[in-house]
Amino acid sequence: LVFVNSVKTVREIYLSPLGLPVEISWNNFGRVMEKIDFGQALKNSLFFVVFGVAGLLVICSMAAYRLARHRTRVNKFVYLLLVSSILVPFQTVMIPLIKIIASIGLYNTRIGVLLAYYGYGIPFAVFLFYGFLSSIPREIEEAALIDGGSLFQVYRCIILPLLKPICVTVAVLDVLWIYNDFLLPFVLISDNELRTLPLVMYTFFTAYERPWDLAMASLTMVLTPAIIMFVILQKQITGGIVSGAVKG
Repeated sequence: LVFVNSVKTVREIYLSPLGLPVEISWNNFGRVMEKIDFGQALKNSLFFVVFGVAGLLVICSMAAYRLARHRTRVNKFVYLLLVSSILVPFQTVMIPLIKIIASIGLYNTRIGVLLAYYGYGIPFAVFLFYGFLSSIPREIEEAALIDGGSLFQVYRCIILPLLKPICVTVAVLDVLWIYNDFLLPFVLISDNELRTLPLVMYTFFTAYERPWDLAMASLTMVLTPAIIMFVILQKQITGGIVSGAVKG
């Protein structure tokens, strides 16, 4: 529906939003590129996606490995604290988050947005890694430790390769989340040079104007890569989640 309306005129969208276009208007995509700095917004989105997902994979896999293999009272408390924070809606922590980011001088910076993504993305990723690690036998690690391997070597050479399915799952889910996220960049970014794709699309909706032809064209341009990636990797996503739910 979005794609069909992206090649219509505004008049045709209002007259027949569910019908096929009478005359295809491909110039809507060119007008989008002229009206907004689509290239810069794409670079910003890719920056947050690449560094955000890479950081979450490294931090969460190591944290989950420590929590899953050393189940002390402190580690159990930390894990329960992380899991319980998944239930907290972002809107309830939005204002404190803005104040904290601003107080440390990271408001309207890429680093500040990345830290916010790390903070809000770690609980669910640790939860998935923790469940997957519970299905990996401890004997594999114990044999490597007996052979003289250090704890980090065991993690890097044995555990990390075994975590490939869940790493793909976490990566795809976080890519789709960060790539399509609007609210977090909206509250932490005011500089036009740092705006992401969802933020630049928001410029098409003002109090006095609704250019639906350009809005649908921009939505098509933004959603197409995410949909293609999800379709290609959907088996890895479901496989990683299911494998993490099985023990033994």
